[in-house]
Amino acid sequence: MYVATFWTNDKWHEWDWHVLRWLSESRPPEFSPRVVVLDLKAYDFSNPQYDRSVIARFLQQLGARHQKPAAVLLDFFFEAQASKQPDRATADLSRSLDGAAHDALDVYATVSEPNMLAAPLGGIDWSKIGELDWPNVYDRLSGGAGHTVLNDYDDGLFYQACYPQVNKPDAEGHVAGRFDVHALPYLAVTAGEERSTSHCDPTVMKIVRLGSHEDFTNAHLDEISLDHPFPAKIDNLDRKYVIVATVAKDLGPVTGRSNPELLAWAISDLLANPEVAYYEPVPYGDMLIVLVVVFTLLTLAMFVATFLWLRRWSLGAARIHLPWIAALVSGLLTLLFFGGFEALLLWMKHIQPQVSLIGLAIVVTAGLSGARARQILHEQSSTIDVPPEEAHDHDVFISYAHDELAWVRENVYLPLNGARLPDGRKLKIFFDTSSIRVGTAWQEAISLSIDGSRFIVPVYSERYFERPYCRYEIRRAHRKWVAEGSGSRCVLPIMRGHPTIDRSVDDIQAVSLDDDPDLIAEIVNEVVSRLSGK
Repeated sequence: MYVATFWTNDKWHEWDWHVLRWLSESRPPEFSPRVVVLDLKAYDFSNPQYDRSVIARFLQQLGARHQKPAAVLLDFFFEAQASKQPDRATADLSRSLDGAAHDALDVYATVSEPNMLAAPLGGIDWSKIGELDWPNVYDRLSGGAGHTVLNDYDDGLFYQACYPQVNKPDAEGHVAGRFDVHALPYLAVTAGEERSTSHCDPTVMKIVRLGSHEDFTNAHLDEISLDHPFPAKIDNLDRKYVIVATVAKDLGPVTGRSNPELLAWAISDLLANPEVAYYEPVPYGDMLIVLVVVFTLLTLAMFVATFLWLRRWSLGAARIHLPWIAALVSGLLTLLFFGGFEALLLWMKHIQPQVSLIGLAIVVTAGLSGARARQILHEQSSTIDVPPEEAHDHDVFISYAHDELAWVRENVYLPLNGARLPDGRKLKIFFDTSSIRVGTAWQEAISLSIDGSRFIVPVYSERYFERPYCRYEIRRAHRKWVAEGSGSRCVLPIMRGHPTIDRSVDDIQAVSLDDDPDLIAEIVNEVVSRLSGK
């Protein structure tokens, strides 16, 4: 099973993503009115000065209009200059960023394109960063830089909030330092909260459901250019999260929506559900192995308890299927317990890795337990060797406490002995006062006689269950009853009063003479009728 576990890891992992998708769909999408996307429609890879000039003028306009957004997110990277000499556009952008810092305006930039980070804890391509005028531009960002690795699927997306301690190599490829890379939406939204952006928890994963693309384009999308560096449709940007990006040139691989829109939905979800996050469902080995073992052992313990408990009940014709009934009940109970465990984790904003695999471990364990129990019962029944008909063949075996010999002889033995089959034959009855000769090994004779009798009639009383040989006889009879099936009614108990029946055999239904005075006559009639083939 463990070989199958890790050999098919990708399939289990894929199934677990369905859980994440369900979580995203459990919260309706809500696009926040505080999120705005400004499109640089004239973005030109070959002309980086243009983009820097547009952003510089936009930041200057914010200061001139005395507007202060909650944050400005620059969702693109600055292409490298053909020359390393400072140019006017870069100088203007640097001054604008200094002004934003003076006004306590947080300005963030993306540290890389989505493909620059290798999942799950890969490094950043610092050779690219070196080409992007890092000292001239990025060091002047007052808020910092974060990644935009937003993974879209169908109508949703998920992203890890932070990659901790990513290596930063120097020009020769040696590690020059380590730092945390936060998700851009998480970095911007949580910056003003008590939670420090320097704290990096890689286990936090946000699950976001995407809403209508029209909602995004109609109310939250505008554009800026060098001629019009401030949006025309959205004139007030106070306390809003402003994403400056290139919408048409940055489409997601699955949904076909732009990365700026995905970023906008992620920020909207963070604003509406700031505390809703789940642990990343990556199957870290120790955790997975421990949980599979724990729930496997729990299933096994539940099966044993269920099997022993069900054996005490009258199951009728279903008794032959007892192992499978116990397997089904124990499997369902353990799955129910596991479901409660998962519900508790979800309530605590956690998600357990490899939910589907642990569920499979429970089902397989319950099935194997049922198969083994059936095999054991079969092995036990095969040890009851039915003797040859001419040596040990009795119609009725009467089991009773010798202290009650007189009563049993008068009320049980004589009525049975007086019965006749349709052909006139008397019943062959094993009654130990006359059937065991001196010197015979009584235990072997008793065992063979019980196994070779068509019916066993035990006479239950308080004394009966106090006698060791009586307990032996009824337990041997119980094995025969289990092997032949409860439908055979090969054991027909008679109770004197209401004694406490031994738990090992209380699944055989017994009736008291106090409740049914005609019980002995009914048993005689049933024995005669069934031996006659009626």
